Parts: sequence; C-alpha cells; structure tokens
Amino acid sequence: MKTALLLGLAILLGLAALVLVGRWAYARERAAKANGTFSMGFVWVEDDGSVRDLTADEHKYLNTEFHPGDGARPYVKSSYESKTPDGRIGGFLLRRRLPRTLMKTKP
Repeated sequence: MKTALLLGLAILLGLAALVLVGRWAYARERAAKANGTFSMGFVWVEDDGSVRDLTADEHKYLNTEFHPGDGARPYVKSSYESKTPDGRIGGFLLRRRLPRTLMKTKP
C-alpha cells in the first residue's frame, strides 16, 4: 500500500514538472515571437534536400503568433530527415538540427 502511494506521488510530481516545463517553454517562445527573435535559429529545407537561410517574409511568418489548432501555422521539422504529412522533405528546421555536412549556411 505504501509503495503504491509513493509511486502515485512520484507520477503526480513528474506530471506537474512536465506541465511547468511546458508552460515555461511556451512563455519563452511567445516572448521570442513578440520581439522578433524566434525565427533567427531556423533555416528552410528545400524539397531537393538543400538548405538556405530564411527570407524576410519567412521570418515574419515564423514570428507570427498562431493558435495551436490553426491549420495555417508553420510546419517545423523535428529533424532533417522528417517528412511532411504529404511526403515532402521541405520545411522549417532549427539550425542546430542540421547535419554537420549541411552546415554551409550562414548563421
């Protein structure tokens, strides 16, 4: 009985920690979007696999605040190899997630 109670408490504390970290990350992202610096760490991956820096319009689009369920929000890839739902490789990618062989773009 005592073990089950401790396990339940540990799970509850873990979930609370996840919620707090999530709220902190969301607040940090909103602040970066508000001051226009959120998009500075991203590059665009073309459908042929090449990588380029973002244009001014793409910076503006990434810095726009969207509702989480909005279908018009930008698709941000989790890794270089990940694909869009329609099977394309193109999309926004954090610069730090680029493979070392592709880090030819300017920071």
